[in-house]
Amino acid sequence: MLQKYLLFLCIVSGWTCHGQGFKYPFQNYELPVDQRVENLLSLMTQEEKIYQTWSMSPAIPRFGIKAYNWRSNCLHGWSSSVGTWGNLTWTVFPEPIGLGATFNSDLIRLVGIATADEGRALHNIGIAERNGDSWEAQGINCFAPNVNLLRDPRWGRGQETFGEDPHLISRMGVAYTRGLQEGDDPNYIKIAACGKHYALHSGPESERFYFTVNVTLHDIFDTYMPAMEAVIKEGKIATMMPAYSGVRVTDAHVPTNGAPDPANVYVLKEVAREMYGFKGVHISDNRAVEFVWNPHNYTQTKEECAAVCINATCDMDLGYDAIYPDYLGKAISQGMVQEKTLDESVRRIMKLRFQLGDFDPLWKVPYQWLGEGVLNSPGNQMLNLRSALESIVLLRNEKNVLPLKKNIRVSVIGPNANDTDVLLGNYPGVPAQIITPLQGIISKLGSSNVHFASGCQDIFCNTSSQFSQAVSAAKNSEVAILFLGISDDIEDEGLDRVYSYPCDGVPTVPKLTLPGCQERLLDEISKLGIPTIVVLLNGAGISGKWQVDGTVPAILEAFYPGALGGQAIADVLFGDYTPGGKMPYTVFNGEEDLPNFTSYEMDLHPGRTYRYYRGSKVLFPFGYGLSYTRFQFSSVTASRLVVEPCVQVEFKLNVSNVGRVEGDVVVQLYVVVPRQMGFPVPRIQLEGFKRIPTFPGEDVQVEFKLNPRQLSTVNEKGERWIYEGMYHVYIGESQPNLASDVPVSIRITSTKSLDSC
Repeated sequence: MLQKYLLFLCIVSGWTCHGQGFKYPFQNYELPVDQRVENLLSLMTQEEKIYQTWSMSPAIPRFGIKAYNWRSNCLHGWSSSVGTWGNLTWTVFPEPIGLGATFNSDLIRLVGIATADEGRALHNIGIAERNGDSWEAQGINCFAPNVNLLRDPRWGRGQETFGEDPHLISRMGVAYTRGLQEGDDPNYIKIAACGKHYALHSGPESERFYFTVNVTLHDIFDTYMPAMEAVIKEGKIATMMPAYSGVRVTDAHVPTNGAPDPANVYVLKEVAREMYGFKGVHISDNRAVEFVWNPHNYTQTKEECAAVCINATCDMDLGYDAIYPDYLGKAISQGMVQEKTLDESVRRIMKLRFQLGDFDPLWKVPYQWLGEGVLNSPGNQMLNLRSALESIVLLRNEKNVLPLKKNIRVSVIGPNANDTDVLLGNYPGVPAQIITPLQGIISKLGSSNVHFASGCQDIFCNTSSQFSQAVSAAKNSEVAILFLGISDDIEDEGLDRVYSYPCDGVPTVPKLTLPGCQERLLDEISKLGIPTIVVLLNGAGISGKWQVDGTVPAILEAFYPGALGGQAIADVLFGDYTPGGKMPYTVFNGEEDLPNFTSYEMDLHPGRTYRYYRGSKVLFPFGYGLSYTRFQFSSVTASRLVVEPCVQVEFKLNVSNVGRVEGDVVVQLYVVVPRQMGFPVPRIQLEGFKRIPTFPGEDVQVEFKLNPRQLSTVNEKGERWIYEGMYHVYIGESQPNLASDVPVSIRITSTKSLDSC
């Protein structure tokens, strides 16, 4: 069917299948893209241009240009915001927070490639059904990666991010961007990625449509912006998504200070375009342009709203009821917007469509031949399972309770044990099959050796009325495995973790702990005296002293592991895979460890994320994760111990698998930079990581290269400097203990601006 359609479109679109008979110069694929864009712009009317700045871009029949809908998502595989598509199914990978826990950027790039292939295939199938028009969720662009920083576990969208560390997010974001965009033909972008939500967004969700972030230049460029910069400069990302919120720099005078992001000249133009060199398309978040007018109340009229946004270089208005189509023309006629400003935005938009091959003969674009055969391919399913396996973190394993033997009777308990939706997280696609943890365990032991009882009616678990069935199941088993946690009914877009969920009518359950009666269910099972294992499914961290007080001997963190998550969990539980994931965020004791949720200040007592936190001991630190095997680190050397600024430093070490089973080691490099007067400095920061598979008895040599940027510090002006002094470098399999671990120390001999290197 797809091949027949391609032939049909060749005939009716104004192109020929052999590249001859062009009606307009812009159709000539032999010409440079910029020349083609200029020709097309010269032919378009003002009205046609304006409608191309709307996410639901209509067709231009006189040019053979088809309608194109820019609303597609692909956070962890292609998303389906329009429900099912007949019998089509495709791959749903783990949520990005789990992908972040893999500490494996090479893997994330492969996930991006698979997602791009399936996205292109769905697009091709969709336009074949609609005579070339692209509908919602069927585009060749998509809104990912989310490179926001998980600054606070109360934020409902933490599951969409790669974690709380700028370096980790940057490496994962660049890898996913390249996986989506780069294909076999360098002349075309396979799928146009989108960095979101630019510039700063991490809650509160309930106020996101009108919230304004107050932030210092130091925190912008030290914490919130590095991943955005990385996907622009290194990933060459095609689009960026201005967020709903405003940005007010509290310690400097900048243009349009405090303006909502779509109208913020400082963040969209000065930082993204001029400082970082972004040449792509700014696509607003859904209705974010409209919200500049109301509820932000930044402008008095909708015409003014359209004007301030496009003048700030917000090129496209995403929304069903958008501002640009109806009011941008009026803003131009009233002198608020110059025609050349409209042309600049349309030039960027149409150039991207050329780069995607949207205006070229279909035979010329290799990705247009991807079809149903790539959906759910065996290779993609193997990659999906691998991603889920690598994401799982072993948090606790007293007396080596895990892995379990395969000749035992187990009870499987908890609201997440046989729930399919919880595995997929938010923005999922349509998988061919979903393997729940219960199904995965039955595949290992057989149904006769597995006793299942949920113990809770749903994730809220607001009553203990079903505990008796769970206790009975546990008594008939040798090991109890509880699947607890939360879901996107508790954390999601528009829904922060700021509510308490009652247990038996008592509304006193702390907000970051297990909701409702889940912890009481755990207590009932653990006091039976049989080994009790907890598997957590969640996005941001779950608090609770039971994780460290000996209540349970073994804990796995599985996040939202995707469609094959149940199989991956069972493989880890029964020793068919050795866990090697690391925590992509800090697990705090509770809200008492956190600053005010609405504050974006990183150094506000007791500090945000592991880089600035100086409070009481946490439950599990960033970078933490156990294994079924053991690793030994030795012979750490530096290429030089006395260093001029702007010089790269190389580190080498040996890592040995001294255990009895194969497993991946995640080698992490952290840097402690000299303290400075006048602005906060991270107490420690990740600057390198590598995930390496090893066999028992195997020795591997690991190398890291620290470039000048990785040794730089952001000052109070938002500038990066390399300061004179001692730099302490720690290399190991987790975040170091600064009080006891011994670093390799290097001395930088003088102070210099990074820009002058």
